[in-house]
Amino acid sequence: MKNIIYLMHCITGVFLITSLVMCAKKTDAVKTPVVKTVKDTTETSITPPIVPSIPTFTIKPADWFFDAAAVPAGAIIYIPAGKRDALLLKNIKGTVDKPITVINQGGKVTISATASASYGLKAQNCQFFKILGNGASGVKYGIDITGANIGVTMDDRSTELEIGNIEVRNSGFAGIMAKTDPSCDVATQRGHFTMSNVILHDNYVHQTGGEGFYIGNSFYADGVSLACGNVLPHDVVNAKVYNNIVDSTGCEGIQVGSATVGAEIYNNTVKSPGLKPFAAGQDNGIQIGEGTGGKCYNNLIKNAPGNGIIVLGLGDNLVYNNYILNSGGHGIFADSRYTPGPNFQFINNTIIAPALDGIKLNSETIPMNTVINNVIIIPGTGIAVNRKSKSVKLISLNNYTSRDVNACQFVNYGAGDYHLQSTSPLINAGADVLIYGVSFDFFGKARTSANGFDIGATEY
Repeated sequence: MKNIIYLMHCITGVFLITSLVMCAKKTDAVKTPVVKTVKDTTETSITPPIVPSIPTFTIKPADWFFDAAAVPAGAIIYIPAGKRDALLLKNIKGTVDKPITVINQGGKVTISATASASYGLKAQNCQFFKILGNGASGVKYGIDITGANIGVTMDDRSTELEIGNIEVRNSGFAGIMAKTDPSCDVATQRGHFTMSNVILHDNYVHQTGGEGFYIGNSFYADGVSLACGNVLPHDVVNAKVYNNIVDSTGCEGIQVGSATVGAEIYNNTVKSPGLKPFAAGQDNGIQIGEGTGGKCYNNLIKNAPGNGIIVLGLGDNLVYNNYILNSGGHGIFADSRYTPGPNFQFINNTIIAPALDGIKLNSETIPMNTVINNVIIIPGTGIAVNRKSKSVKLISLNNYTSRDVNACQFVNYGAGDYHLQSTSPLINAGADVLIYGVSFDFFGKARTSANGFDIGATEY
């Protein structure tokens, strides 16, 4: 009997200990988690990592300039919502990993400058920074700049920059400018300064007296003559101009010069550029200027009084998937002014109703001009692809020409729907262009050899 009683006490004790252990585990589940190791059964509390706060600064509404010399890398500089005068930003110095961001706060910022003011918003001697107008929900262009000679200018050796979601209007000259003109200070000259990673996107630039976008210097080959002699402008490396809307500019809608490496101009809409040019020949849609290589693609260019696209580049230029409509000059014009590169390539563009030729090639010093899979409708001269002379070397393949835009069988050309109907003669009539790096169309649809290649900017 004693043994039985003793056994029952033991069993009761086990149940009690088990119950206590189970309760302890349940309690721990709602407390701070613990970490256990095999060798050490000591329970250690996990301390959440400390997330450093981002330093913030605010530009007061009455301030006409902000010196960021004391602002650390990675900080945010706020521009509060409301109206203000022209603003100068100086000495912003972020890093590649921690750029400094200037952004609107609490709504839309309107910078209204007088017509006599040299700028609306200026960045001077700034590196690794962003100026963004996406700081308020529901406001696409959260920084609105009106008036002044230049709406936005990035100069005095500013580099490594991004400008996005800004509206610029009513400037006397350029809408957005990014360059440091060479001076007798050697620090501004080629070989001593390079403007790198200039990213301009999702901006709306309109009603300007000069160019909508003015990136880099226009005189790459010859430079400019100053009291100290002839000086050369700096290179621009990795310029990206994309997703912008440009409307009603005095000169070119987008002009990029001296952009020697990595330039890309894409997904922009340029309407009615060149309305009041300062001189003849400054009324084009997009200008790929002297010293500029790279790509120009997926742009829509309408109603340019001059050429839709003018190419004066380095000779490593690829122009493709562009819609060029109703140009007053040529659809595309190419000239070899300073062109050490191997080729101009014009592939899968759709050019409709240019007043002159569809594509005019004055590029006599280029080793080869490549014109493939382009649609050219109703050229005013009746000439789709025109060479200045027999000195212009040309490969021309699978281009489609017609005197009737309806022959292309767009879904609704008049309403701006440039997709193709299933019976379009452009479908599967093109050459393979994957070897040129043209792997998608105007709408981003893949071009593949599986279904054949279509002619023009749109793949069915």
